[in-house]
Amino acid sequence: MIEYEYYDWTSLISPKQMDEMKNDIDYLISSGSYWKNSPPYQTNINIFSLPKDYWINLKMSFIWSCFAYMQQEKQIKSVKSWAYRTNKATQEDRNTYWHQHTRENNLVLSGVYYLDVPGPLKETAGTEFAPDGPEAEGLIQAPAKIGNWIIFPGKSWHRPGELHSSEDRYIVAADMEI
Repeated sequence: MIEYEYYDWTSLISPKQMDEMKNDIDYLISSGSYWKNSPPYQTNINIFSLPKDYWINLKMSFIWSCFAYMQQEKQIKSVKSWAYRTNKATQEDRNTYWHQHTRENNLVLSGVYYLDVPGPLKETAGTEFAPDGPEAEGLIQAPAKIGNWIIFPGKSWHRPGELHSSEDRYIVAADMEI
């Protein structure tokens, strides 16, 4: 069983600020700041490092969400973040998207913040988990919730949900190593 929790930050981060984040992501991608060997388009910078108040708020909301998930504060070893923009036309074979985040003997918590998930069926366009590995039965769909972080153990097998729109889906993902 995958244990994940949602944390709603719509009272801190406004729709206007989320639009600004999408503009920043679009700018980074148009300037070539994305991984060429990853699914299109995943930024190759620590997105939380952008010097704007909404990125600072998003970083702090991620850290707070992780502490709330653990029900305690822990010493942070590192926080890494990136953005991801995709749509139905650019989404490749979803079976190649399965991954997990681990760091030696340290605990890693992962999170996905949903900026925009267009189209119907948000329940399948969120994050998909494979509790017993990608080849096993029993996949779990966690719906996309705009303005929310979903926090889960980084060691959990996961991938982006299935997209149903030619409009762009925007998310910010992050890992906290403790």
